[in-house]
Amino acid sequence: MDTAQAILKILDISICDTPETFDAFKKRLNEGAITRDENPQPHFVVYFLPYNSKNKKVFITHHKKSGLWLSPGGHIDKGEVLQEALNREINEELGLVDFFREEPKPFLLASKQIENKGHPCKMHYDIWYLVKTDGNNFKVDPSEFLGMKWLSIEEAKKIVTDESNIKALEIIEKL
Repeated sequence: MDTAQAILKILDISICDTPETFDAFKKRLNEGAITRDENPQPHFVVYFLPYNSKNKKVFITHHKKSGLWLSPGGHIDKGEVLQEALNREINEELGLVDFFREEPKPFLLASKQIENKGHPCKMHYDIWYLVKTDGNNFKVDPSEFLGMKWLSIEEAKKIVTDESNIKALEIIEKL
């Protein structure tokens, strides 16, 4: 299964932040060249929200490239299926190898304009996953981040400004 087929398989209007997102995902998939390697302007991204269900805290990072407080995540590389991209990003950013043994289901699909003059990214199609963890095994790569911390969802919502990250926090808050 290629990347586009894998995304089509999980495309579900019930987890889209808006009905327009569902249509935007379908349209973008039909255009082809969906990874950053193939088209650096509009491409698909996996986000993962580390969540400790015992203390109801999330792990948020102060991302160097964007300057924003965000959940960890990254671009899908050409030829990767979603589980591969997700596990690669979790390994790169949290130091956890093959966190997902089976393909997880995303809890949110969102799209957003990117306004960062220093990077070619102009549009992200975000695929969100929940990473249930206490964080004890994290070996965070500090080269990616200006800072990182575990926060209550309420605390995280005070520093997170990215719309899809806020939506993800609101969904997890209802768990």
